Amino acid sequence: MRYRYCAQRQTVRKRILILCEGGKTEPGYFKAIKADKYLSRQLVGLRIVVHNTKKNTAKELVAQAIYLKKEAKHEKNPYDDVWVVVDRDGYTKHPESFDRARQTDICIGFSSPCFEYWILLHYVYTSSPFDNCDAVIVKLQQYIPEYNKAENYFDDLKERIEAAITHGNRIKRHWEDIADGPIWQYNPYTDVGELVNKLINL
Repeated sequence: MRYRYCAQRQTVRKRILILCEGGKTEPGYFKAIKADKYLSRQLVGLRIVVHNTKKNTAKELVAQAIYLKKEAKHEKNPYDDVWVVVDRDGYTKHPESFDRARQTDICIGFSSPCFEYWILLHYVYTSSPFDNCDAVIVKLQQYIPEYNKAENYFDDLKERIEAAITHGNRIKRHWEDIADGPIWQYNPYTDVGELVNKLINL
């Protein structure tokens, strides 16, 4: 059974809410997309809301996304898409979280073992598994020697976004060819490129 956690619509997206698991790396990346002067020409007419939150599990973030989605609809200012960006790193309740997201039309941008794998794909494609996020960071430091989670490296990454999207599509095809099951079992994996591609290519 194939899993997909973002319903396909034909309407133009104009207002997108993004909730991120990480305190700095993930929201920093998407806030930088929103603020980048070059990309702003492509984002005309699109409002990106990166919500600041202290929630740090997929279950909590999906619940908060549902609440914010309902609140925006009640205020007659609904979101066209709502995304939760999470990773596998140490979390064990993905089936429950993904099922709840699917039931409520919440999109999930998922990375395994962590968001740093998406950042790594800006530089190189690899399908080799990682023991944990620290192992991904060691690999990433071959390209960004000073890398740490507290810093924002978007200025170095933005010229490589298209390469990252291409590599992200490739890792998805890799797993489609060799596995049949939920994406949280895959290592490495990311579909964050779907969200990034949506943002920069509307």
